[in-house]
Amino acid sequence: MVKHTRWLTVLAALMVLALFAGLIGCSPGESDRHVLRVGFLREIEGLNPMTIWSYQAYEVMNLNYNRLITWDENMNVVSDLAKEWEVSEDGLTWTFILHEGVKWHDGEPFTAEDVKFTFEYIRDNELGYFVDYVAAMTDIQAPDETTVVITLEEPLAWMPNILVPILPKHIWENVDPEEANSDYENSEPIGTGPFQVVEHVTGEYTRMAANKDYFKGAPKIDEVIFQTFANADLMVQALKRGDIDAITSCPAAQFKALQEEAPEGIKLLDAMTPAFTELAINVWDDPASNGNPLLRDPKVRAAMEHAIDRERVLEVAFFGYGETGSTLVPSVYDFWHLKLDADEFRSFDIEKSKGILEEAGYKVGSDGIRASADGEPLSFTVSVRSESPDSRKAAELMKEWFKEAGIDLKIEVIDEGTLTDRIYEGDFDLFIWGWFVDVDPSSILKIMTTGEIMSWSDSFYSNPEYDELYEKQQFTLDLDERQEIIHEMQRIVYEDAPYIILSYDPELQAYRTDRFKGWVQNPAGGPVMFTNTIETYEKLEPIN
Repeated sequence: MVKHTRWLTVLAALMVLALFAGLIGCSPGESDRHVLRVGFLREIEGLNPMTIWSYQAYEVMNLNYNRLITWDENMNVVSDLAKEWEVSEDGLTWTFILHEGVKWHDGEPFTAEDVKFTFEYIRDNELGYFVDYVAAMTDIQAPDETTVVITLEEPLAWMPNILVPILPKHIWENVDPEEANSDYENSEPIGTGPFQVVEHVTGEYTRMAANKDYFKGAPKIDEVIFQTFANADLMVQALKRGDIDAITSCPAAQFKALQEEAPEGIKLLDAMTPAFTELAINVWDDPASNGNPLLRDPKVRAAMEHAIDRERVLEVAFFGYGETGSTLVPSVYDFWHLKLDADEFRSFDIEKSKGILEEAGYKVGSDGIRASADGEPLSFTVSVRSESPDSRKAAELMKEWFKEAGIDLKIEVIDEGTLTDRIYEGDFDLFIWGWFVDVDPSSILKIMTTGEIMSWSDSFYSNPEYDELYEKQQFTLDLDERQEIIHEMQRIVYEDAPYIILSYDPELQAYRTDRFKGWVQNPAGGPVMFTNTIETYEKLEPIN
């Protein structure tokens, strides 16, 4: 689950592109090297796994480090650093057998002690996003170099999905945990992955060299360079000129244009992902909140949802890409996703929106804007990222619909870094952003728990019944029973509406098939990059 950071200026991007071209095309003796160049639109905020949050930074992390497990195209758990595993009959003890002969990038041997250290270091110091995956591990043992034995306090429904990058003990044991959770740069990250970061210029590019000793087999390409662009037009032109080989998260307008004029040798991919875009609402009932207190009224939030035409948002703002959204777990995870009945879903209906507000006592003033009984107008500000033209278009559509319902909506355009700071201070009314959801739904469900307020929660939602169900689903091993609980949790959040989920989002990608072969969609029908796995990078081959 990720939020993002700000872009470069156009001038800086052009200067970097010139340097970048020199790096990959003009170095003496380098002409026979095979370099994959990937463009995206948001800078990587850092290289420390404990403090990153954008999915661009996670892509780099996943190439640099391995986990114990990964997934095949059908989202079945398969081997990564752990070649096999077993669980005791009571579900409390998990034994992982590791691959032999794995080395860290610096040549040191990888052993079970590294896994033990990583999990204990994160658990005992409550570090980063990963703590949820290790918090319930009461005992972690490494009886020999290739065996890890994990004891749980209770059986966990999501095991063995441990989405934790394994860190080298010989490096991280010297990193103070407080620093690890704040300003530790990890400027020369050592992992076991197929590529290693060898150069990182903040906001410009990240260069990764192939690990020739990779335990799954040396990559067939020599480098991967992730290049940050100031805007989508520059990125698309670079792809068409052949300056880069792939682009990710292409804005809908540029992707639509590219479909009409893509040169031969460029493959376009519109793939559904486990991501959604939401209108987040500040529902924090606390003196520290700077959100409009009228948004704490669930009737106001219900009226707002009835005043949004999701299909029109998809058509105009997102150029028809994606699916209309509804509940918290994206539709791509069909088993866990709650499909609402027609009478449950708050469909577009301005008259119904007006009726809800009228019945709740919000009367229309002379200016057409409704107000509460004590005269407070239904006037809110929606914050949208300057980096997201699609979000701005969506907000402009909402402004007109809300006005018709009697709600005044002001649009504030700010950069991602500023918005991130404002969100986690509770200093907003509404904002449009999104999440990329893990394979198991626990992580996205957790952001709505009370305990995540001032942490991962970005709507400051609290519901004791929901909190109890969250704890229950973690330890419910029967799939059907757990599905019922997770469906009920989604229903509670939908009814309370701290989010209005606008869309389930595609990943719009374009990549060159005349230079490289072996592009892998994982999951099946999904993206080739920036997904749950790094299979494309492991299998990609140059076309000579």
